Amino acid sequence: MRKLSLLVFYKDYQNFLDELRERGVVHIYENKQRAAENETLQAKLYQIRRVNEMIRLLENRSVEENGVKVDRVGEDLLVYLEEQYHRQEQIISQLEILEKDLVLYEPWGNFSRERIAELVKVGWELRFFTVSDRKYLLEWEEQFNSMVINEQQGQKYFVTVTPQDQREKPDADTFVFPQESEECIRGTIEQLKNELSQISVHLDEITGEAIRNLKYYRETIGEVTDFLKVDTGSQMLIEDKVIALEGWIPVDCEVEMKKFLQGCEVYYEFSTPTPDEDVPVLLKNNRFTKLFEPITEMFALPNYHELDPTPFFAPFFMLFFGLCMGDGGYGLLIWAVCFGLLKKASPAMKGYLKLGEYLGIATIIVGILTGSFFGIALESVEWTWLKGIKEYFVTEANYGKYLNGYNPMMVVAIIIGIIQILFGMCLSAVKMAKQFGFRYAMSTIGWVVVLIMAGITWGLPLCGGILPRFLLYIFYGIMAVCVFAIVFMNSPGKGVLTNFGSALWGTYNMATGLLGDTLSYIRLFALGLTGSILGGVFNTLAFDLTVSLPVVLRFIAILLILLAGHTINFGLCMIGAFVHPMRLTFVEFYKNASFEGGGKKYSPFCRRVVTEK
Repeated sequence: MRKLSLLVFYKDYQNFLDELRERGVVHIYENKQRAAENETLQAKLYQIRRVNEMIRLLENRSVEENGVKVDRVGEDLLVYLEEQYHRQEQIISQLEILEKDLVLYEPWGNFSRERIAELVKVGWELRFFTVSDRKYLLEWEEQFNSMVINEQQGQKYFVTVTPQDQREKPDADTFVFPQESEECIRGTIEQLKNELSQISVHLDEITGEAIRNLKYYRETIGEVTDFLKVDTGSQMLIEDKVIALEGWIPVDCEVEMKKFLQGCEVYYEFSTPTPDEDVPVLLKNNRFTKLFEPITEMFALPNYHELDPTPFFAPFFMLFFGLCMGDGGYGLLIWAVCFGLLKKASPAMKGYLKLGEYLGIATIIVGILTGSFFGIALESVEWTWLKGIKEYFVTEANYGKYLNGYNPMMVVAIIIGIIQILFGMCLSAVKMAKQFGFRYAMSTIGWVVVLIMAGITWGLPLCGGILPRFLLYIFYGIMAVCVFAIVFMNSPGKGVLTNFGSALWGTYNMATGLLGDTLSYIRLFALGLTGSILGGVFNTLAFDLTVSLPVVLRFIAILLILLAGHTINFGLCMIGAFVHPMRLTFVEFYKNASFEGGGKKYSPFCRRVVTEK
């Protein structure tokens, strides 16, 4: 990014902003404090939030386009839709109350309030009571002419018929009915349900057109807010005759911007942003790693002065997803669905579907290596075409004997974790060298070299390998130099005791943190294994539980069990395959890579509404 400083004469200011917006490449500085105090801007931003919420509600209806037009636009349409949804909420709330009232009538059956009124006219009173079974007394039947109407959940529902002047009553709870009759409540419920249905049908009919209209309206409001935000970042100078603006543009746009500014009556200056400036971030990645940018943005954008982690975690994330899914059949399903939807998808969705294709391919590869296909353990089936292949599947049966009985995929997961952690530490060293100088990175580099060489020196003999003595001495010498850098170069510019104390604390954190981080990667093996086993369990249930059924009925039962079981398993695997790779990326990898984040997205001042509606 290049910083752009502008001075504009106040009479030319509005026209210049219009021209600058047409260029659409300058991210204008925004004064957050002044923006927060600007009531007009905050009102517009609140309006945008209302529009976004309404668009979300309409999109959640998931209805197909039917071409029905709406006779309202902009704010009028937004208010109308809000009123419709508010009315729906009111009806639902009323229905809940009425249905609770209706339940009160259920134990008593059908009775007429008019007949009760007739009893009152002739001097008798019908009263309703409830009491627990054990407290009901039979003598009430003679004393109060009581009659049990219903019994539910240990309660007796009974009525008494007594003269109006009789004040004595049974020792029971008087039952109070709702003010409206049962028939009236049922009628009201029916009316409200019809109204609710009509509103829902109407909203379904206008959803497509309403969404387009609201998106257009949101863009028009956005143009207004853009100008207001620019105003918050501007400064009035020289008796309010000159307006100062600051912003940032990508380096590759500088030449074209200079040509434009040279034709305007403004003063401009390009400069390099200083380390203390909050510079916007524009991620630049190739076609593959760009697909993973939404994952980066889910956590935080990198700040301008650090490395973009996207290209560094993208291959790992793809591999992690495949390991967590762990089944080639599921991977094939993911790839096929994404491939089928890609051609008809909107431009906004194509990136996600392309990412899904890559994740599906990674899962297929892992499934082939481990011999798992829709829960079928290929190493255990006697299929002719698998002869000569089964012995190469990466399973405990084939390779456990070489790993002291450990599952090879667990070992692979730990090795991948160690590689990513060391890779993250290397990125941390590069970052510190870039920001502060090479000597600030020496301690981290020392740790990386020590860990690698220690692993080779003491790990190789455990696997049956032997290092030549001269090479062993060279490793010891290099590790000694690295230990010196770790102890005395971890805090450049500070005293020996400070460095030594920091080294001790760093060693403790490294010993505990590295072990915990590495063990976290075992989840890659555990999730993949769990998904494969659960898929196999559903296969077994489908075929073993239906043995005694007739052929046709058995085929239907097998199909239903497989569809239901694998759907559940696929859903669980998908959740784990997204959540846990993100955790390993955002926690273990980001921590070891010293990722700070906190960057703000490059958002140029540009025209939002391209054409008139």
